[in-house]
Amino acid sequence: MDALGTDPAAVLKQISQEVQDKFNEAGMDKVEDFVDTMEDIMAKAKAGPGEMLKGAQSQVDALKSKIEEALANPASIMGDSGAACIAGWVGGEVAKKLRSFGNETEGLVEEMKKMASNMAQPMKDLADALEKAVSQLEASVKNLAKLPKLISQEIQGKDSPDDVAKINTDPMKKALDGGDLDEPLKAIGGMKGLLDSAVGALKGGMETMENFLQTAPATVRSAFDMPAPLCALQSVLLSQAPKIMTDLLGMLEKLQSVSLEPVMKALNNTTEKVGSLDPQAIKTPVNKFMESAKDLVDKLDKTVSGAKLASGGGMPKMPGGMGKMFG
Repeated sequence: MDALGTDPAAVLKQISQEVQDKFNEAGMDKVEDFVDTMEDIMAKAKAGPGEMLKGAQSQVDALKSKIEEALANPASIMGDSGAACIAGWVGGEVAKKLRSFGNETEGLVEEMKKMASNMAQPMKDLADALEKAVSQLEASVKNLAKLPKLISQEIQGKDSPDDVAKINTDPMKKALDGGDLDEPLKAIGGMKGLLDSAVGALKGGMETMENFLQTAPATVRSAFDMPAPLCALQSVLLSQAPKIMTDLLGMLEKLQSVSLEPVMKALNNTTEKVGSLDPQAIKTPVNKFMESAKDLVDKLDKTVSGAKLASGGGMPKMPGGMGKMFG
């Protein structure tokens, strides 16, 4: 079709539709989705699993502090229970068992700190590496992926040669310049090791916490078993459970409700996406669309140049006016 012998607005609309069709045929929507996914992973990696880990850590720290508080005053351990009359002696015996439980809790505290520390560096490295890779991808792909929308917006409301002559085609041409895809795609594919490190650290911490919580409630209850020769009077002396006992059990129940599974699931999903990356699935649509869109952008550029000539913007007006070339 001769761009200079046809209604320019009609030509532009046809070109815009053809560019969108070529975009769809090439599968560029998958490329857009991929870049969006990488941006989402980058944002999550920057934020890290901090809030969930902090929530679990704060509860473990509170449990440790509660035990230390009780151990600082063994005579107060039995409180207003039926054993209050022999609180000093019984409290001392209970304290011995609680001290052992306190050591277990201290071990969990250290494991949680270790988990957070071992996750922090891989997540930071992942975020930094993704930021660089996404920036390179955007330079190569993002403008190209937005080309159909860019053309549609530029031609909107351009119905006369004068209007068409004002269209700036430079951004469209620049979108077709492309860039290096190999380096960022290779970098993203190599990030699985960082994710594996983070997953390993989280898995170790979760297993430690799960093992602790499986035995902790029974350990707390057994700490308040009456020592010989008072064990036969257990139900009488402990008809009312000591406050420290109910506090510790309540804190353990609350800790059991904290789940790090969402963090693990998110990391596993991210690992799967990165590990299954096929560079050709990105490069093929990009190259196909660039090749097919180039001729259409050239055609659009010629239409704009023709409109400039017709409106007198490209050369001095000739007698009779070239505007009549468009009817």
